[in-house]
Amino acid sequence: MGKMKNGILDAFSGTIGRVVGTSWRGLAVMRSKAHSRRNANTPKQEEQKAKFKVASSFVQSMHDLLVLGFRDQAVRMTGANYALSLIIKEALDGANPDFKIAYDRVKISKGLLFNVEGLAVASTKPGAIQFTWTGSDSNTKEKPTDVAILVAHCPDLNRTVFKSIGSRDSLSGELAVPKFAGKVAHTWITFVSANGKFIANSEYIGTVNVS
Repeated sequence: MGKMKNGILDAFSGTIGRVVGTSWRGLAVMRSKAHSRRNANTPKQEEQKAKFKVASSFVQSMHDLLVLGFRDQAVRMTGANYALSLIIKEALDGANPDFKIAYDRVKISKGLLFNVEGLAVASTKPGAIQFTWTGSDSNTKEKPTDVAILVAHCPDLNRTVFKSIGSRDSLSGELAVPKFAGKVAHTWITFVSANGKFIANSEYIGTVNVS
């Protein structure tokens, strides 16, 4: 509530209607009260909020993996936050409010190592996914001892399973996903050098119906 000490022509302090009375450098001043922004979201802001909600839910399911996968790209942010911005920019389909993850455009790592060729996934054992590959290109940094990171994400559960297993020259690896049984999973693979210094660009392999 505003107060006037000497009538309507005098200076006042506080708020009367949408007018705020105060002082600045010893002078009595009045200004308009700021409008509330509680319901001031524009359509563009609402769209960004919807994109963020979908992308952040997916990122949270593989947070620790993304911290590793984008450690070299993240500047003044975590690898997971970098991945979040990448997904919002490159890997969402649909329109507000029904955005969906475009899994085939999702990257889970970026680095200097080449990935492998001839990638395939299958599920012939209950609750397990078999990853196979035929070989890899080389830019002199790749080594037979590079460790494979196998990744599977189940949209129905919003759950991601990943594991470091095998090596580049093993040409195969198995990922246990017992909770994915009877559901569809999206799969990726990447590699980390044995000394942990280098990581590969991830490759999306495709979907698999988990036995």
